[in-house]
Amino acid sequence: MISLSDGWSKDKESQIIELISTLNNMGFYVELSKTLYRRDGFFSGTPLERASELNKLFKDKEIKAIFDISGGDSANQILSLIDYESIRKNPKPFLGLSDLTTILNALYHKSEIKTFHYKIRNLIGNDKESQQNKFINSFFKGKVDIFDFPYTWLRGNRIEGEVIGGNLRCFLKLSGTEYLPDPVDKVLLLEGLGGDFSRITSLICQLNQIGYLDKISGLVLGTFTELINNNDMKKLCDFILDLTKDKELPIIKTERIGHGDDAVCIIIGETLILEKK
Repeated sequence: MISLSDGWSKDKESQIIELISTLNNMGFYVELSKTLYRRDGFFSGTPLERASELNKLFKDKEIKAIFDISGGDSANQILSLIDYESIRKNPKPFLGLSDLTTILNALYHKSEIKTFHYKIRNLIGNDKESQQNKFINSFFKGKVDIFDFPYTWLRGNRIEGEVIGGNLRCFLKLSGTEYLPDPVDKVLLLEGLGGDFSRITSLICQLNQIGYLDKISGLVLGTFTELINNNDMKKLCDFILDLTKDKELPIIKTERIGHGDDAVCIIIGETLILEKK
């Protein structure tokens, strides 16, 4: 368990204790990274310390999966310090959400491994019983429970491609860098926590202006929490449909991918195929 973005506050240590207990009961033995809790200010360590911990955990044969519990703004500080080649040779599940979008996509693009867009703290959230059952069924029994989600078609009748993306604001931190995945024939996932209609649409326009929306094969809109709370989600969907009206871009939306306690896991780098019935 690690914090590659902003460190976890000691004031919320009780949540970590509960999460460890839950994971133990599910059959995991939990090891805490040296870069988990905040030290000075927001960070759990220097960029080099955080990257070194990540590199070490991937190399450690005893570690079977890496759960990042953090969020915030600082995950991209470590991108140039990750040993992508070593990780390519020592792949294992890496789970994270929100600001970890930068790491999820960089590992997929540079190390060519699949990563998991999922908030491990959902296991102790408001939907914890369902989340725990789905997690066990999927990761221990090979079922699709934690990966299955309902959706609505906004345009088109078929989506196919490897999934990239995640949190919109954080994904755009990769713009102009070597860590941004190639969008050609990919399915782009977008979701968000904060951000009103003006801010989210400005970020969508930036994606369009760098040519991203011209090259992807499909778009998955997850939850945008602030927009949903402001009853602006339909406005966003209408805006995107108008922006992409000449592209014939297949688009779906779902309320089960994002920051919600009932959110499912989606795999970055996994081929997603959806057809209208």
